[in-house]
Amino acid sequence: MDTTEAPEQADSVPSVVEEFFGAPLRNLLRNERLELIIDRATRAPGKSFPEIFALRKEREGFYRFVEGRGYGLAEILEPHHQRTCARAADEDMVIAAHDTTEFELPGDAPREGLGLLRGKKQGFLSHVSLAISARTQRPLGVVAQRTWTRTGPVRKRRNGRRKTGADYARDVDKESERWLEAVQEVDLRLACATIHVMDREGDSYPLLAPMVQDNIRFVTRLARDRVASAEVVAGARDRVSALLPLCEVLAEREVPLSRRKAESAPAARRFSMRQGRIARLSIRSMPIVLARPEYSDRSLPAYLPVNLVHVVEVEPPDGEDPVEWKLVTTEPIATAEQALAVVDYYRARWIIEEYFKALKVGCAIEKRQLESYHALCNALAIFIPIAWKLLELRTLARIAPETPATEVLTAVQLQVLQACSPREVPAAPSVREALLAVAALGGHIRNNGEPGWQVLGRGFERLLTLEVGWTAAVAAATARRKGDQS
Repeated sequence: MDTTEAPEQADSVPSVVEEFFGAPLRNLLRNERLELIIDRATRAPGKSFPEIFALRKEREGFYRFVEGRGYGLAEILEPHHQRTCARAADEDMVIAAHDTTEFELPGDAPREGLGLLRGKKQGFLSHVSLAISARTQRPLGVVAQRTWTRTGPVRKRRNGRRKTGADYARDVDKESERWLEAVQEVDLRLACATIHVMDREGDSYPLLAPMVQDNIRFVTRLARDRVASAEVVAGARDRVSALLPLCEVLAEREVPLSRRKAESAPAARRFSMRQGRIARLSIRSMPIVLARPEYSDRSLPAYLPVNLVHVVEVEPPDGEDPVEWKLVTTEPIATAEQALAVVDYYRARWIIEEYFKALKVGCAIEKRQLESYHALCNALAIFIPIAWKLLELRTLARIAPETPATEVLTAVQLQVLQACSPREVPAAPSVREALLAVAALGGHIRNNGEPGWQVLGRGFERLLTLEVGWTAAVAAATARRKGDQS
């Protein structure tokens, strides 16, 4: 490759390493070690740690870092949180997508600090709050993150019987409390208008009530047929399902539905298999009042005024379950435009599902062989911004394919793609063209459909490795040129 004419220019796109600059680790050598670790991990996010850190000195330094005490996931990620908030500040409105995922670790030998997941597998859980541009649906980064382990039965009492609502109400340190903590942290961090979007796990009266009381904007999908009425009526015992016929039909919309495997969700909330299709959705809305559950804390308000948007598929294909969402929100829903905006906010939450795939498949978090929960959390912190960068590239290629690639890749990375990718790359590539070029580096074949996370992770790894060599070659050529001139 000819690098002698490579332009010397400042790059407006930050590297992933910059997402960790200034981490509060209380030791300059630790920060330098972290930056070296990020540099190596970014080049090969899907490989094992012994492969990423081939040199013994670097490998030993990595293990000392992730096993070190006095700092953890929160400290390592603090610079990324701050830079995410800075990106969000440039937006008119940001969607904060919240969700919890399980990290299931392989092997039967117990690891220090890990708990049990459903199915008696060992692992830990993580609640993520991902910032997304409401205007472009571009992922901006992670604003808040929590991890924890389970130490006892989740859905059953210790005597083996299934828990009731009253049992859950009496529980101390409930997992659902992480949702409200995350919402409050995001609201403190973000200076722009924010709307919180949650799937059915966010259907919790102790979560919804404080958000309504504190004027926090949200869209949440109901999981339960809650007690509700069309107005505040003492003793009302209607259900949300009984109110649906009263909803006014405001609009219809066609949306693409992706194919879904039946095994794609944990057993407790597993969905049936679904073929990809274009679904015609009817959107209806009305204001309602939710009643406080009998077993809930009496300090919570007895009634909660919210707006309901009911989304249901019209004439689904034979043998397919119809799409149906019952969304409660603080957003206005009087017009078709307002109701459709609520639907669009909710649909944006699929991006956090893709983010989890980037972590688990592109960065292979669940294959890591570290021996303690503390070390695994520190390793997770390292991969969180790497997964965000992969997600940003793939998301923009889907929703805004003509976006200039210079918005997500550095100038040097684009030069490497143009010189080294098996796929032809134009002089000013779009983000879609750059994504396919990166995937081609990972072995993707044009006729194989859209590139998956594994092939994209391999391609990104190859690109960053080539970038190192390219940069070294440019530096050497520049030194030779200056030597000849002198």
